[in-house]
Amino acid sequence: MAGAGLMNCYGHYGPCDEVVRRGRPGGGACPCGTAHAQSVKPKYPGEIAAASNRIAEKNEDCRRQAREQHLHLVKRYRFIRDCKRQRP
Repeated sequence: MAGAGLMNCYGHYGPCDEVVRRGRPGGGACPCGTAHAQSVKPKYPGEIAAASNRIAEKNEDCRRQAREQHLHLVKRYRFIRDCKRQRP
């Protein structure tokens, strides 16, 4: 891990190996040259509703899987968290 105050392109330790200081010149460009996917925030009511439904379906599916595996407390929380991260 890098020292205090050091972080990657998005202000945290992540997929970019290049570690840079916050407030670097150039703004949003990643200095490592890696293309990172960024999600676009929905602007219109229909898009917002669709995004909300996708999130709700993902949460419901992950909760159902955790319930089927009889997971409780921390194991359940971690399973759901990882499940939501893996699912597109």
